[in-house]
Amino acid sequence: MFITTPEFLPQHDQQRRQVLQIISAAEAHGHQRMAEMNRQVLDNLDRIIDALHDDGEPTANEVSDAG
Repeated sequence: MFITTPEFLPQHDQQRRQVLQIISAAEAHGHQRMAEMNRQVLDNLDRIIDALHDDGEPTANEVSDAG
C-alpha cells in the first residue's frame, strides 16, 4: 500500500524527471529492458501525480505533452 498527499508533489515531479532521464539514457545505450522497467515506474508516477492534482495545476501528462 502506498499513501501520499499533495504536499509531496514536488518530490514526485522530481522523481518523474529523473526517471525520464534514465529512460532516455537507457534507450540511447540500447538497454531496452532497463527502459521498459522504468517506463512502468513512469506510468505509476503519472497515475500518482495525476491523482494528486486537484487544484487546476497541469498534470504530469499535460506537462510532458507541452514540453
